[in-house]
Amino acid sequence: MLEKSQETLSYLNFLSLVQEVRASSEFKQLSPIEERLLNHLASVWDTERKITVLQAMGVDLEISHSTSHRLLKCLRLKQFIVLLNDERDTRVKYVLPTEKANAYFAALGKCLHQALKTTSS
Repeated sequence: MLEKSQETLSYLNFLSLVQEVRASSEFKQLSPIEERLLNHLASVWDTERKITVLQAMGVDLEISHSTSHRLLKCLRLKQFIVLLNDERDTRVKYVLPTEKANAYFAALGKCLHQALKTTSS
């Protein structure tokens, strides 16, 4: 039986809210593995560093480079990322979040905030 501590209830509430976001029409096309890669990229973007396509292909050590490249293409087609050419070397492309990616992270952040707020009251 699952222990019903305050922390457990907060986490379960968070998971329930996240499932609603994932099922929404705006984000339901995002696969779990694409979401995983997007989360890795968000960690890099949070530090305000630029990340190249080549670097992005290596952020998750459990995903092969070829699979990562395919996932990046899918994320671009689904408009979660854009690629920006380097100013000096056009062979280098940077991976950047789109407004859609930012909206996705904001929606997940709201889930976290609401889960904590609901269980603390």
